[in-house]
Amino acid sequence: MSEAVRPPGLAARIRTGLSLVEASVAAFMLIVMVGCTVLQVVARFVFSTGLSWTDEVAMFSFIWAALMGAALVINTGGAHRIDAFVRLLPLPPRRVVLALVYVTILAALVLLAVYGVKLLFVVHFQKSSILRVPMSWIYAALPLSATLMLVSTLLDWRSHLGFGAPEGDHV
Repeated sequence: MSEAVRPPGLAARIRTGLSLVEASVAAFMLIVMVGCTVLQVVARFVFSTGLSWTDEVAMFSFIWAALMGAALVINTGGAHRIDAFVRLLPLPPRRVVLALVYVTILAALVLLAVYGVKLLFVVHFQKSSILRVPMSWIYAALPLSATLMLVSTLLDWRSHLGFGAPEGDHV
């Protein structure tokens, strides 16, 4: 089968699905955040009244949009790298340095995911001050986004370390 007609591999299909979910959630939350902010401005300056719930919804939407956006950036390879020094190294030491970098990134993401889940149990019975929603719904963005970033990084690990052809401009 030629390269042009080869169906995408499992990693590419997973990455596409993750991108769709991450972009959809981030975009929806951004729309909600902007809508609540505009609604608050209109209520305050046109009707001379404030809507207390819009601040809370906008803040919670911002948290979700930012963390899902971060996961999307990692998934699509949009994170900037400062690798001028690393690219000067011969291939074997370059792989060692990159392996250390990615082990550190993976460890940080695992810690964020694990402690994010632990945090959900701590805040589960807390309610937001205005809407009275469980704070665990808001905090769930942290372990979810960390897990999405972890999956994306694991999908790339071979190309990041210089083993095989990269799927995108990740090297």
